[in-house]
Amino acid sequence: MLHVGAPLGLGRRLIAPSIPDFTDLYPNLSVRLRLSDHPMDLTAEGLNVAFILERPESSDLTIRPIARCRRVLCASPEYLETHGHPSSGRDLESGEHNCLNLRFPGATEFRWELETETGTVKYAVTGRFESDDGDVLTDWALSGKGITLKPVFEIAEDLKAGRLVTVLDAMPPLPVQIACVYTHRRHQDPKTRMFMDFFAARVESALAAIDRATYPSQHP
Repeated sequence: MLHVGAPLGLGRRLIAPSIPDFTDLYPNLSVRLRLSDHPMDLTAEGLNVAFILERPESSDLTIRPIARCRRVLCASPEYLETHGHPSSGRDLESGEHNCLNLRFPGATEFRWELETETGTVKYAVTGRFESDDGDVLTDWALSGKGITLKPVFEIAEDLKAGRLVTVLDAMPPLPVQIACVYTHRRHQDPKTRMFMDFFAARVESALAAIDRATYPSQHP
């Protein structure tokens, strides 16, 4: 049995749909998938491998980068009609806009890193709604409750359908690195290596397809 961890959005959209393909290719292997937006302790939770969207806190883990993922700031048309579009990152700090934030235990503030003409700037954003589930933030954004920061793969269909609209396109959030993490001991396991090889190719291909479909003008 392979024990695999992943964040909710990544796991639901890019990992879970391909697990049957992996087990069809390797019929002697079974997979147990654990999804959570909370940081995972691979050793304590008995995980062979975990997917991450940020650098792990533990220095004892080995990182295998897979692909960089575009992220955007977005809100519903209804929210923007009522509150207007932010014109700069400072508008997100001033209280003019409700920023929907992913919060974990111990978090004391929220800073969104945006790319500007002068380099990366961190903005201490404010908002009235917080959750430890990224999909809850998407639902709030869809219902007109505020602006949120999302990886494009989580909201591509909502962007194409016009249910969500990007804002501050001239100063987007920094892309996020999707990676696998594992302990050195786990990497010695052939089934762990096979799993990572399979999903590294599958996730990279899926992200490229999503980006082409969402931003066709940037892929002539």
